[in-house]
Amino acid sequence: MNATLKATLESALVENDGHSAIIQENRNLLLPLFPLTLDKLENLQKTDMAYVDQLLYRFLKMQDSLGTRLIPGLYSFLEADDNPRPFLDRLRRMEKLGVLTSEEDWQLFRELRNNLAHEYPDSKDQTVENLNQLFQEMPRFLDLYTVLKEQTRARLDQD
Repeated sequence: MNATLKATLESALVENDGHSAIIQENRNLLLPLFPLTLDKLENLQKTDMAYVDQLLYRFLKMQDSLGTRLIPGLYSFLEADDNPRPFLDRLRRMEKLGVLTSEEDWQLFRELRNNLAHEYPDSKDQTVENLNQLFQEMPRFLDLYTVLKEQTRARLDQD
C-alpha cells in the first residue's frame, strides 16, 4: 500500500472514530426524548437542542467522510484500482467483498443525510420524522462503520 493511501485511511479512521464517539454520547443523552413529537421538538431545552444539533452535525460529517475518504480509499486498496468508477459500483463490489454491510444501508443513510441537510422551516413534521428515523437507525449506521473500520484496520495491519 502506498504511503499516501495508508495515511488517508488512517486519517479517515481517526476522524470517524471521533464522530462516532460523539454520536454515541449524544444519542445516549437524548434517549429520554425519543421518539420525538412536534411538540417535544418545539419545546426542547437549549441543552437538548444542542445535543440534537451535535448528533446531526456529526452524522452529516461522518456520512460525508465515509463516502469521500474511507470507502474510496479502501476500494482503491482492495481493487488496486484508482480509475474512476460509479460510486454505486464501488459499493456493490465492497459488499460482495464483505467490507460493507449493505449497499442498501448506505443508500438509506445517504438519503437520510440529504433529507436532514435540507431542512425547511415549514416542514417540521418531516424534520421530526427524519430525526426519529436517524435516531432509530443510528446503531445500524455505526455498525456499518464498525465493519468498514475493522476491514480497513485488518488491511492496514497486514501491510
